[in-house]
Amino acid sequence: MSAIGDRRALLRMAMAGALAPLLASRARATVSPGERFDPPQGPMTFTRRLVRDLPGGFTFTVGRGFAVRFAAEGDGWSVTGEQVDVAVDFPERMAALAALERQRKETGLFPLRLDRSGTIVGGPEARPTKELDEAVASVMRGLESTTYAADERKELDAFVRAVHAAGTRLSALLPQELFAPREDATKAQRNLALPGGGEGTIAVSFTAVADPATGLMRKARREIVTTIAADSRLTREDWTLLPA
Repeated sequence: MSAIGDRRALLRMAMAGALAPLLASRARATVSPGERFDPPQGPMTFTRRLVRDLPGGFTFTVGRGFAVRFAAEGDGWSVTGEQVDVAVDFPERMAALAALERQRKETGLFPLRLDRSGTIVGGPEARPTKELDEAVASVMRGLESTTYAADERKELDAFVRAVHAAGTRLSALLPQELFAPREDATKAQRNLALPGGGEGTIAVSFTAVADPATGLMRKARREIVTTIAADSRLTREDWTLLPA
């Protein structure tokens, strides 16, 4: 494959990776309500750890911890939370992005609304952070000063917008059954049409362990494998929920 072909393939893979979590949130299997959901009223610690493959054999990892509380509200539950910890591990060539992630405090995840069975049914509206807007603007300025073919420019623009959309709708990334998981694993796969006529697939799996006394999630994992031709990338999300 030519250098231009390699570059376009990487652009398409990057786009697919940015869109994968949003598409995966819509690719889950249908689940039935659990028999019991009775979260404790005291403080708990919720963690999310994201590991994503990058071209060239690199990975980046972002972990965030939140102090959360569940409260009965109407015919369901509310979940409030505040970030209390962050840990970042990025390749050296992405040091600027790593610094941005360390400084950013996630405020767009909570509060969440759960129905009486523990299924997520609502969350905050999209609230883009100033830092994210500035980062996207910087990337767009870089595109303007770089020489790309017209079709590559379209792919790059779409990629940046996809990243922006993913960053501003964080609540959409949570599986609906995250806090009240059913013990059986769920799997789904869908095709993904890419710019320029390319095709790929996104395969999603979700597994979790719940507390038998309360029905509340103890730990959960979602794996998203994006494949284009013979090239695959993995995005893995791990969540835990424990008493504070």
